[in-house]
Amino acid sequence: MSLIAELQRRRVFRALVGYGIAAFAVLQIVEPVMHGLHWPDAVLTYFVVALAIGFPFVVSLAWIFDVDQGRIGRTAPVAGQGGARIALVLVGTGLLAAAPGSIWYFYVRRVHEPTGLHGARVASIAVLPFVNMSSDRENEYFSDGITEEVINALANVEGLRVSPRTSSFAFKGRDVGVRKIGEDLNVATVLEGSVRREGARVRVSAQLVSAADGDHLWSKTYDRELNGIFALEDELARSIAEALRHKLVREEAPHPSTASVEAHDLYLRGRYFWNKRSPEGLRKAADLFEQAIGRDPRYAIAWAGLADATAIRVEYDEVRVSDVISKARQCVLRALELDPELAEA
Repeated sequence: MSLIAELQRRRVFRALVGYGIAAFAVLQIVEPVMHGLHWPDAVLTYFVVALAIGFPFVVSLAWIFDVDQGRIGRTAPVAGQGGARIALVLVGTGLLAAAPGSIWYFYVRRVHEPTGLHGARVASIAVLPFVNMSSDRENEYFSDGITEEVINALANVEGLRVSPRTSSFAFKGRDVGVRKIGEDLNVATVLEGSVRREGARVRVSAQLVSAADGDHLWSKTYDRELNGIFALEDELARSIAEALRHKLVREEAPHPSTASVEAHDLYLRGRYFWNKRSPEGLRKAADLFEQAIGRDPRYAIAWAGLADATAIRVEYDEVRVSDVISKARQCVLRALELDPELAEA
């Protein structure tokens, strides 16, 4: 009997197909869970490697054992076939089965990623939480808010992939190297900076760093009056976009959705407490969003923030679901009425 026929008789090929389907299903589950838990992209690589290594083991187990009517028994050896030769064939078969998926993940997929300066994936950036350098530590909400505004502004840059806020904020307060951050978030550049707010003035320092070698690609410091914060956010985003040699999607600068500095400040405070994901924090956030709406009833993102803070209380607080959903729905409809573009966010 030929070795191929023996592989078929022992259902080795069927075991490989079954394992391949199971491995694919595992990856479909792991990837969204990984992003939901904000794990680094390297975790997915470890899973791919582990599943690829599993192919030779599956081949070997299918060769050695047989399943008959629910019972697992050892398959009788075949006379005239050397153990070393069989082992090489089994390992080779497993490696060949793992090769297509491994080649696609480690080579084909990465070759097609956009490249730019220094041959790296320049069309991608992670905005790390800006450090609060103010004397008042309670101004941390303001530095976090600046970070979020810059992320939102950069999302409008054509051809630029921006790492999600949740992924970037996972590195807040951690002493991690830029190269490690770039690898974990799969980005080529990292924006880091600081915010110092003293009275009616604010100073924002930012620097763009290459994740590949740690080289500084761009840096600048902005000193502004607090009432010019909207122009500051737009100017900062434009400068970063120019450093990355891309253009903004819109020719015009995006207009702030409120002219009230007080309303905007209350909104930033609300987002700060919303991100705490605690019953007290969500109640405080909702109160601040309502205060922002009181300052400017047409402040669309404040309505959206109130919807977020209301809806998410179902998970973190003891509330009546029907009441929460009804109020959140009303806030969402009001936000979309004031700014239909929020539907695309």
